[in-house]
Amino acid sequence: MALGAQFANSIFKEDINKSTEKHVKGCYTDNRNYKIACRFYYYFNIKGLRYERTLTVLHDEFDLSELRIAQLIMGAGDHLEKLKQDNADKKYLANKLPHYNWN
Repeated sequence: MALGAQFANSIFKEDINKSTEKHVKGCYTDNRNYKIACRFYYYFNIKGLRYERTLTVLHDEFDLSELRIAQLIMGAGDHLEKLKQDNADKKYLANKLPHYNWN
């Protein structure tokens, strides 16, 4: 039995669905990278934080190293260009990703 399954069963008295699908490695990275690009755009372009400070904030927010954040931002040029082209503001970003705080 999977770790924690017996505990969960004892609390909820229902069988845990055992037909879970295995996901392809990295299937969520595109979505994560888009979110990082939006947050970078917000902190750097809208809030006016310095690049280094923006990396630190994103490091805390996404639990990735600052080096990895910088690499992802360099690879997210298309997303950043689209945000710039659309003149994205707080309202635009809040419509795209409503679960983030854009204030």
